[in-house]
Amino acid sequence: MTSFVLTDEGGATMQLVDIDGYKICNFYNSAEEEGELVRALKTFECRDDDVFILAPMKSGTHWVWEIASMLLQGKAETIPKRKSKNMLENVPQNELNDIPSPRILNSHLDFKFLPEQLFEKKCKIIHILRNPKDMAVSFYNHVKGITCYAYDGEWQHYLKLFLEEKLEYGSWFGNVLSWETFVKANPSYPVHVIYYEELQKNNVSEIERLAKFLGVDFNDQLVNMVSEKCQFSNMSKDKLVSDDLRKLLYKGNFTMYRKGAVGDWKNWFTVAQNEEFDRVYNQKMKHSALSFQYTI
Repeated sequence: MTSFVLTDEGGATMQLVDIDGYKICNFYNSAEEEGELVRALKTFECRDDDVFILAPMKSGTHWVWEIASMLLQGKAETIPKRKSKNMLENVPQNELNDIPSPRILNSHLDFKFLPEQLFEKKCKIIHILRNPKDMAVSFYNHVKGITCYAYDGEWQHYLKLFLEEKLEYGSWFGNVLSWETFVKANPSYPVHVIYYEELQKNNVSEIERLAKFLGVDFNDQLVNMVSEKCQFSNMSKDKLVSDDLRKLLYKGNFTMYRKGAVGDWKNWFTVAQNEEFDRVYNQKMKHSALSFQYTI
């Protein structure tokens, strides 16, 4: 594993870690530390009641993690920690082992890095999908706003890297196709698929659906309270980090809760960029049955 500098067509650079050709954020670790952490995940000891949120970057993992955590604790109270503290590729295993059960862990990693016991024990998986145009815009703002990437490139150059599958966590197309194949091939495996846009549009019914999957006792009052507490406007205030941590992690006024809207991509894509995106999408996803909502 080595430090890796990705350069876009405009000459802007992005700091990443290369793990056998697979690029990820360094999470403020050295390349060696991050590589060892990720490689060790194959033998990570899972618990029977672990729940894993597994999704591509910027698909709504923070949001769903908060909702699921509230459902498991049975009360609509802000979780006093950040989702990243339960993230496989961000936290040493000894710290993950200290988390009390039931753990809601999360990752954006490809299948090849995930714990073997996750599948052996058939741990519950929540898989989130978001339309890739909004996801790409959110991803761009994420990378520009977090200090460890040291990136200040322009949107058009970043979009080209996305379409060429050169960014962190590899190919979005490959990731979602792998999960589509897995779900289809393993109909009895406990995978709960959430579409970001459906969670926006039908929040209460989607939270009820998730509660049933998690097997928790719930009633209309709890679901409605969780729905209200996890509205974007509330989470953007409740999940603020301290000023000292903000200065370390983020540039300017960056926040993990930037907009949360469906259709923001229209404010970023030119007509030509949208046509090129559609061309690439149609080529790479031609055998997929997945369908995304780009507006609601």
